Amino acid sequence: MHHATRDRRLPLRPHRRPLRLLAIAASLLVVAVLPVAQTHAQATGRPGDFGMIYTQERVKFVGSAPTDFFYLRGATLDLSYSLWKGIGVSGTGTGLAATNVRGDIDFQHIQFLVGPRYTFNLGRITETTWARRGGIFAEGKVGYTIAPAGYYPSNGVLQTHASSLTYYGGGGINITLYHRFDLRIIDAGLVRTMLPNGGTNIQNTLRLASGVNFHLGP
Repeated sequence: MHHATRDRRLPLRPHRRPLRLLAIAASLLVVAVLPVAQTHAQATGRPGDFGMIYTQERVKFVGSAPTDFFYLRGATLDLSYSLWKGIGVSGTGTGLAATNVRGDIDFQHIQFLVGPRYTFNLGRITETTWARRGGIFAEGKVGYTIAPAGYYPSNGVLQTHASSLTYYGGGGINITLYHRFDLRIIDAGLVRTMLPNGGTNIQNTLRLASGVNFHLGP
């Protein structure tokens, strides 16, 4: 939840450079990490997944009408490894933004999370890699959210940036399209942040996402 109170001494258009830098870093990460992750998964025999997904969160203003919501939209990079019988660890990086909220407010969130994941594999038609059917996973994560743009009232002062601990619980479904490429038909969960909002300083938002997934290892 976010507070919409305005202070004309503050800039109406927060700088968008942090999300641009995140997008560049994410692209470099894909190029650098994916081949290494695939090689490691093959060498250890531990399967994993690398997801690239379009992400959105439904957010409510504090003290507004029950129907007064806006959406943060962006992308998530997701890397996970199975360590033992489907139990493993997952890490994600997410960049979200909303522009022109209530006419002149921009929000940006950069988020990093890590935690356990359990994956139930849907089996194979044959023993070949391309005969996989996909998998269903559930996970819980903890991390940190950096908000370099937005309005965040704290102790009577309206700030244009903030940060907080973040908790996430959810899951998703991967369905194999071809060989190692999956369609992540849904990735859904509840995100809990504690950014200043002039009220409870607690936000519980619904996250929905979908995209593609690259299966690592056997």
